[in-house]
Amino acid sequence: MKIGIFSDAYLPQIGGVSTAANLIKKHLTARGHDVYVITPSDPKAEEEENVIRVPSLPFVSAKRLALMCPPVIYKRIIDLDFDIVHSQTEFAMGDLAHRVRKDLKIPHVHTFHTLYEDWLLGQLGEGHASKAAQNFIRRFSTKFCNSVDHIIVPTRKTEDVLLSYGVTTPLQILPTGIELDRFSAAAADTESRLRLREDLDIPRDAFVLVYIGRISHEKAINEILDYLPRLIEEYDDFYFVLAGSGPQLQEYCDQISEAGLERKIKFIGPVSSEQVPRYYAMGDAFASASRSETQGLTYIEAMAAGLPLLVFNDICLKGVFEEGVNGFSFTSEEEFLRGAASLMEDTSLRRQMSEAAINSSKRFSVDIFVEQVLAIYQSQIEVYKKGRTGVAFHSRILNYLRERIANR
Repeated sequence: MKIGIFSDAYLPQIGGVSTAANLIKKHLTARGHDVYVITPSDPKAEEEENVIRVPSLPFVSAKRLALMCPPVIYKRIIDLDFDIVHSQTEFAMGDLAHRVRKDLKIPHVHTFHTLYEDWLLGQLGEGHASKAAQNFIRRFSTKFCNSVDHIIVPTRKTEDVLLSYGVTTPLQILPTGIELDRFSAAAADTESRLRLREDLDIPRDAFVLVYIGRISHEKAINEILDYLPRLIEEYDDFYFVLAGSGPQLQEYCDQISEAGLERKIKFIGPVSSEQVPRYYAMGDAFASASRSETQGLTYIEAMAAGLPLLVFNDICLKGVFEEGVNGFSFTSEEEFLRGAASLMEDTSLRRQMSEAAINSSKRFSVDIFVEQVLAIYQSQIEVYKKGRTGVAFHSRILNYLRERIANR
C-alpha cells in the first residue's frame, strides 16, 4: 500500500501530532508499506527518506507555516500515485491532502488531534476577539472534517466536540499508541537517570516532578507554578523540571527568576525526541494542569516510564487515569498539594502507583495502534473500489441505453 501522511507538524518538532505521524510512517514502513510524509520545511530537520518538505516560514514558537506548494513538488507528490492520504492537521497540509485526494480520486482519512478552541482561549483569553476566533475555528473545523471520508479521534471527548460542531463524517475513536519499550528502557537505566540529575544539579535522592510538552497558556502551567512556593517551603528535597518549548517559555522563566526559584524549578527548553524518555525517567511523578488535551499522549508516555500522574481532572483522562491507582487528580491548589505530599511522603504508595502506571500504559502499544490504522486504510480503499465499480457499471448501463435509443 502506498500512503501519504500530510502534517503541518513533524520532527524535529515535539508533540502529539508529529509523534503520531512519525509512528505511522515508521511502523507501517516496517510492515512493508510505502509511506511518505509531506510536511513543512524546517531548517533544524535532518534528512529523512520518504519525507517531502514544502517551503515554509517560522510561525508560533517552533512551528512552521507552509507556503503554497510549488508545482514541481506537487507533481512529485501526485506522481507517487498514493492509494490513500491521511492528514494529521487541518491547515496547509490538510488542504494539500484534500487536493491530492481529489486529483487521484482516492480516500482521505483525517485525525483530529487538537481542540483549537482551548488553544485560542489560552492565547487570546476571554473577550470578543476570542469568541470570534472560536466561532471561526468551529466553522473551519466542521467544513474540513465534513470534506474527508473518515475521521480518527483519540478520545470520546474529541468525538463529542466534533459531533457538537455538526460533523457528519464517520468518526472512530483510536488513541495514538506509543513505543513502550523506549520508555521502559529509559526507566531501567539507573545510571542515566542519576547522570541527568547531576547535570541538572539535582540531588540523586530528591523528589522530582516533571512536565514534558508545550510551554503555553492553554497548558495552564502557570497554575502549577503558583502552587509550588508552598510546596518548596515545606519540602527542601522537592524539584520541578519542565522540558519543552512554546510561546510562554521566556515569560515563565522570568516569573521563576523574579521569585528566586531557579534552583528548584528548572525550565530545560526543547529536547530531542531521542532524549524525551530520559527526562521522564529522571522524574518521580508527572504533573499537568492542562484542560486542552485530546488524549494526553505525554501522560501515557510518563506512565510507560513508571511515573504516577498528578494531573488536572479532565474528561480526556477517561480510560487513561485511575484515581488513587496510577496517580492523583486535582481541581484546586489544596488537592494538588495533598497529592504531591502523598507521593513524596509515602514511598511504598509511589512504588505501587508506578507499577500500576506501567500496566495502564500497556493498553496503548504502538503495535495495536498501527494495526488499527492499517485496518481503517484497507476498509476505506475497499469502499472506494466498490464505489468505482458501481459508477463504472452505472456508466455502462447509461451508454447502452443511449445506443439503443440512438439506433431506433
